[in-house]
Amino acid sequence: MEKSCRRKGKRTKLYYCHPYSAYERGSNENMNRMIRWFFPKGTNFDEVTGKDIQRAEDWINSYPRRVLGWRSADTAMRECLAQAD
Repeated sequence: MEKSCRRKGKRTKLYYCHPYSAYERGSNENMNRMIRWFFPKGTNFDEVTGKDIQRAEDWINSYPRRVLGWRSADTAMRECLAQAD
């Protein structure tokens, strides 16, 4: 995953967390908490519609995050894509 197929060298860094060490993956745990607001433990995903999932995705992607300077993931992604053009 680290190796780029288009350029020489690495394209990203990978970090591994230790099992049962939630403090090492704070962003991941926060995202799981957000998902659980929509789909509590025990949710039968056979009964969850695509519309329900889209609603959760839209809410999560528009939620402002401190790590992004209080911008939403959607806003940050749009800014990144605009810079690439």
